[in-house]
Amino acid sequence: MNGLRSIRLYSLAGLLALTLYAGQAAAADPLTYEGASTIGHMVLPEATKLFTAKTGIPFGVIGTAGAGAGFKAVVAGQVSLGGLASEPTDKEKAALTDIEVIGYDVMGIFVHPKNTTKDLTMAQLKDIFSGKATNWKEFGGPDLPITIYSEKLDGGRATVKAFKAMVLGEAAYGPVKELDDATDCVADVAKDPSGITAASMSFAVPGVAAVSVGAAKPEAAAVQSGAYRLKRPLSLIAVKPSQEVLAFFEFMLTPPAQAIVAKSFVPAK
Repeated sequence: MNGLRSIRLYSLAGLLALTLYAGQAAAADPLTYEGASTIGHMVLPEATKLFTAKTGIPFGVIGTAGAGAGFKAVVAGQVSLGGLASEPTDKEKAALTDIEVIGYDVMGIFVHPKNTTKDLTMAQLKDIFSGKATNWKEFGGPDLPITIYSEKLDGGRATVKAFKAMVLGEAAYGPVKELDDATDCVADVAKDPSGITAASMSFAVPGVAAVSVGAAKPEAAAVQSGAYRLKRPLSLIAVKPSQEVLAFFEFMLTPPAQAIVAKSFVPAK
């Protein structure tokens, strides 16, 4: 784990031991989370309930303000643990003592279902999101101006950071309609025939279509083979975590918790 703690001293045996002290755990301060909305929306609501049922360790607030906000809150000691939805930066690695990958998120490129564009290359995505390409007819689509929806570019959102690293590189984002949350971006694309957004496949709704990228569909098999390249690790993070937090990290790699992850993402195990 790049020098970080990779073998948890707090093992499943310790997790079972905590269960014996469920009464004491219930009286403790609840664990709290802030970070990536993908983890906060799609995994933690169900996983934390199961964790508490098994151990008696309470879990409180689950924030979804984004990976940047989660990192800052963890470092400041404002929450028990946070969540990242992209490769941690060198700065993040230096500040954190524990990073646990619990799964992998597949990033989808969503368009309106009436859009006849069905496949885009990485180079074409760069042209679109940098503002170099401005009309769908350039890609076999309708004669409509391209409208890009994105989470706030300066909001510390993991999707924005990951997409820039994987697709844009040194290029800057072009003109975009900035919204607070990825779910809002997907919802607006569902209403806009000219729209496009990059968001977790876990946020897919019936009113949008995910295009192939480089002829590869955003599916688990293509992700695991490397054919579909838009993926990112989902990690829980902490600074000098308590035994209760380490127990939760350990729990998230157990089969029941990984089954919850697999409902929306590619599991780590």
